[in-house]
Amino acid sequence: MTLAASTYFEHLKAYVNSRYVMHDGVGGEVILKEKYFPPTGTRAKTRKIQLLLPGPGLAFKLDHDQVELQRKKSKPPLFHFLDDTAKPWSKRCDFVIFYVNGQRFYADCIEFKSKSLTAEKIVPQLRAGACWVHSLKRTIEHYTGDKRRIHLRKFVFAENDNPDAYLEPNRQLRADPSIRYYHFDEVHGQALAELQNTSIQEI
Repeated sequence: MTLAASTYFEHLKAYVNSRYVMHDGVGGEVILKEKYFPPTGTRAKTRKIQLLLPGPGLAFKLDHDQVELQRKKSKPPLFHFLDDTAKPWSKRCDFVIFYVNGQRFYADCIEFKSKSLTAEKIVPQLRAGACWVHSLKRTIEHYTGDKRRIHLRKFVFAENDNPDAYLEPNRQLRADPSIRYYHFDEVHGQALAELQNTSIQEI
């Protein structure tokens, strides 16, 4: 059954594992947080980005903090019934935000980077995030019959002050023009739906 965007969101929220939900969209915003090690320091810091939502939404944290990884030496698989060792589905982007914008349902895949914008990790991680959204959508559809078109966008947020060598004139990544770059300072406190990306995939 094809559901309205707001109804589909409520169904999705009921189905997903809350272990991966970083922020439930209360107050019309999501807060993305990640621990990282600055290049000149040995102590972990926390980066926090606030994004305003146009309607109901929630943020998933698919990747686990580096501090957690160092302590636990592992991360839980996204698909517990599949072997996770060096498999394509073991890759993941940092965050996926699902939200309703008018009559449309969106999924924004977001990767946090410090300064490096090289393609080796950004492109496969965001591609894996998009694959995860595809898989989640199809799983829900197969088991429940719930259907909804999802508009998917991919972003990398970083603190690189001279990113031009990696970007097209429209600020899309040269290595993958479906990915839009923003500096952390540009997006903090901004409306998520107003962030620009010339590439929107419909799934």
